[in-house]
Amino acid sequence: MRTVRDPRGTTWICLELPEVPVDQRDAAAALPADTVAIECNSGAERVIALVAPGWDDTMDDTTLSKTIADFMQ
Repeated sequence: MRTVRDPRGTTWICLELPEVPVDQRDAAAALPADTVAIECNSGAERVIALVAPGWDDTMDDTTLSKTIADFMQ
């Protein structure tokens, strides 16, 4: 689990999901086989993002915040 504050000042709580959600499996199939899904929730918004394993240790706050923004679109 990680928390991150985005440029708008919104705090996000991100958790790794046990599996990639059904509606994102086609997108995950185009990525490396070990891709994992994370759910990030701000209380008002929810984002499911596809990331590399170990994201909670390897992604800095700026990269995690950008990833959340990218998957919001």
